[in-house]
Amino acid sequence: MAVLKKLGLRQSFNKMKFSLAVADFLTGVQLLVVSIYNFSWTMNVTSMELDQRQLSLRGSAQATVGGIFLLLTFTSSLYHLVYMGAQRLYAIKWPMSYRLQKDFHITIGLVVVWLLALLSSTVPAWFPDVLVYTYNHNIFLFYISNAYYSSLHGTNFDTLIAIMICFNIIPYLAMTCATFVTLYSARRNIKKSKQLKHGKSANQKPVKVDSKEFEMCITVALMQLGFTMTIIPLVVINALFYGYSLTCDTASLPFLVCFYLSMSNSLVNIIVYSFRNKAFVKTAKEMLAIPICCPRKDDNIQTSYASRSTAGTQVS
Repeated sequence: MAVLKKLGLRQSFNKMKFSLAVADFLTGVQLLVVSIYNFSWTMNVTSMELDQRQLSLRGSAQATVGGIFLLLTFTSSLYHLVYMGAQRLYAIKWPMSYRLQKDFHITIGLVVVWLLALLSSTVPAWFPDVLVYTYNHNIFLFYISNAYYSSLHGTNFDTLIAIMICFNIIPYLAMTCATFVTLYSARRNIKKSKQLKHGKSANQKPVKVDSKEFEMCITVALMQLGFTMTIIPLVVINALFYGYSLTCDTASLPFLVCFYLSMSNSLVNIIVYSFRNKAFVKTAKEMLAIPICCPRKDDNIQTSYASRSTAGTQVS
């Protein structure tokens, strides 16, 4: 975030990356602070004490805040990628209109992204009779669970599945479609430009493709690909669990691995938008460089001059 701020937030893409970096930072807080704290006390209690603690936390204010915070780290990353993908499509399909877009519009868009992320993370709290936030000792974080369980009919996951479809799957599909359309349009424009350059269509005006915009499209596409690759295993595990192919006993370890793999998408974002930007890498190196205490050239000249002056004084 400090590097992006030093590069300048007046550029719309840098502003979007800075906002995404804030979302990635929240994921780091979730993993390095919340999960480690919960892991420490979970490992130091008996199974009976753990069960009592889980029952006391079920639906509590602490569990609700923790569950909303966890969902916010996921939805904020997803919605940022959706917004960035839509902006790249806008830039490729309607470049003139995109360039006339004011910085204020980008800020409003990012505010809407954060509001939608916060709103979607609170949706389970709207249905307290069906869903509840509770402590999940398998992942050492607060998570969503059904409010009731029937040994005869099992658990009804219809509400949870409907929420996932509306607030997660549909935005993801929209993001994927926008990315494919953007890359296809950019490639077609580049192909037309090459044909016109070689005189194959002399009557048509050349289609200009901004190389920086195309690089931004590739960067966003790589972040979305990383998001997809890290989230697919968790989706598969949840599908198997909701389809009753896995039980709580058999799904615990796979769910733990796939869950933390899905959280690594924030690390993928940092790697992609860092190493694909030469200015970012250069600025980061400058900020992380440790100054070495060595005399400068000017200092050497001054020291040498002072030594000669002292020696001359002693001789005289």
